[in-house]
Amino acid sequence: MTSKTYDTILQVARRLFARQGYTATSVRQIAEETGIGKATIYHHFPDKQAIITALFKHNLGRMDEVLTLMRAEPEPRRRLRTAIEASLAFLVESTDILQIVRREVPGGRAQIQSAMASFFKSYLGALAEALRQGQDQGIFRPMDPAAGARVLLTMVQGTYAMSYLTGQRFPSPEAAAETLLDVFLHGIEKR
Repeated sequence: MTSKTYDTILQVARRLFARQGYTATSVRQIAEETGIGKATIYHHFPDKQAIITALFKHNLGRMDEVLTLMRAEPEPRRRLRTAIEASLAFLVESTDILQIVRREVPGGRAQIQSAMASFFKSYLGALAEALRQGQDQGIFRPMDPAAGARVLLTMVQGTYAMSYLTGQRFPSPEAAAETLLDVFLHGIEKR
């Protein structure tokens, strides 16, 4: 359980890190923006790196939430939709912190790669299981579920990457999931 002060420090630090970068943000600035004394900040976090680490760990917790939401959905199509919506929402929420950790925190790139490798292994397994279950139920045609899961993950990542790189945000994770699933499940060939 976290305190309101702890959460406020993280919220303001996140905003400052995203606006001006981790390196350019000082604990003094965080204290000024929060209206909380530096001593109180140091009571909660021994240093600035502990703040960014807490933000990063929060993001890791969000990845676990994505997996939990996926696994809780018993129907294969809804599981795929849940996975896509939760993943896109996670990516939108997490980009700034992941980029900061990757670029500015010593050892950050390795931390992210390790966390993402573990997450994507579980995520791909859950997608493949949904596809396999759909095949068993006669919903999806026969195919290699692991290959289908990789294609779907690539579509999710590509949807987000194009939005991020072009600055053209998708209207919502739900709308993006609808379009993505339409193409994934029905293809583009006229039947």
